Amino acid sequence: MRERKILRKYNTIAKNFLSLFVLQGLNYILPLITVPYLVRTLGPEKYGITVFATAFITYFQIVTDYGFNLSATRRISINKKCKEKIDEIFNSVMLIKLGLTILSFIVLLIIVFSFKKFQPNYKVYIYTYGVVVGNFLFPIWFFQGIEKMKYITIVNVFGKTLFTVLIFIFVKNPKDYLNVALLNSLSYILIGIISLLIVITKFKIKIKVPKIITIKKDIKEGWYIFTTSFLTNILTSTGTFILGLFTTEKIVGYYGAIDKIVKALVSMFSPVTQAIFPYISEMFKYSDKKAKKEIVKFGKYVMLFTTIICIFLIVLNKKIIYILYGNRYMDYSNVLRYMSTWIFLSILNNFIGIQYLIGSGNGKYYSKSFTIASAITLVLYLGTIKFISYNSIILGSVLGELALTVSMLYYIKSKISKDKYRRDIVNE
Repeated sequence: MRERKILRKYNTIAKNFLSLFVLQGLNYILPLITVPYLVRTLGPEKYGITVFATAFITYFQIVTDYGFNLSATRRISINKKCKEKIDEIFNSVMLIKLGLTILSFIVLLIIVFSFKKFQPNYKVYIYTYGVVVGNFLFPIWFFQGIEKMKYITIVNVFGKTLFTVLIFIFVKNPKDYLNVALLNSLSYILIGIISLLIVITKFKIKIKVPKIITIKKDIKEGWYIFTTSFLTNILTSTGTFILGLFTTEKIVGYYGAIDKIVKALVSMFSPVTQAIFPYISEMFKYSDKKAKKEIVKFGKYVMLFTTIICIFLIVLNKKIIYILYGNRYMDYSNVLRYMSTWIFLSILNNFIGIQYLIGSGNGKYYSKSFTIASAITLVLYLGTIKFISYNSIILGSVLGELALTVSMLYYIKSKISKDKYRRDIVNE
């Protein structure tokens, strides 16, 4: 009986992985089609404006997410057998996200019309904000929590394929850079609307005003992950944002185009990490030892594949850049080589931080580790950018990710192990 249950669980993980693999494969393939086209059509300067706007809007996306992609996923996975509880969590999370989306838009308008840096291209920031609206509407955390990832795949394939087709129709020269932001936002909003209809019709979620106590609980549980997610952005997107503040749009365009390849490669591993997270979280409820064993088992295969990818980038970085972007970008090909280290550490840190620390309910140590790593990253960004330009972003990103690894391992060894030892003593 127990073996059948485990087998069913692995089958669920496999199905979720397949759905997410198709989705991430699409997320990987489509940028390889659209980014080279946009880079050549818009030119480094106009493309740089869209990259900078995306990096800026990412902050608001993180605020509206509020860590729910992990905390709400975890809560729903634990309570997925109780329909009433799922309704309660869904309504609470959506109401909180709605409030944060409205508040964030007000803050965006204040910033854009108060600072000269943003005023010349104010439309691109407002158009790009549609991504945040679409992100609010798309309850990915719900589908992950109930382990029905196929719905995520279906709506994303439709929306992002439509976006890709429209890019080739409506973006013909540098003047069309606003269309990129507008079309991207519309695709996100469309995906969000369709997914909400699926939630309401297929899973019979009842829309109602949630209890205050539920809202408070969701805010409290999401706080550590929210702060961590915000700090994560310092390690991933803030480099591009700072580059835009202190250098030219052209440099942002060159760096951003290559950074797209790096982020696309990291996203290839998301199907595994997203598919196993609900399973690992649920397993921690019953056995820390078995959960850790599963993390190590999955981690070994993923890190082996990651190593192969990184070696591939180090050896063939120039050929990759030439094929995708042409001679114009060859001077920046070393970005891909150096960032291969960041890719390796980023995937490793997912298993240590997301799967282990958050999965086991020790999100506060994950947050503390990110605070340390983000501080180091920011100091390196701001302290070196005037001297070594885009190389400061590479330096800060890699050393910041390394600091995150070391910090998390320190907390696991010195704090969590001691806490477990104390609990064992008390139980005896």
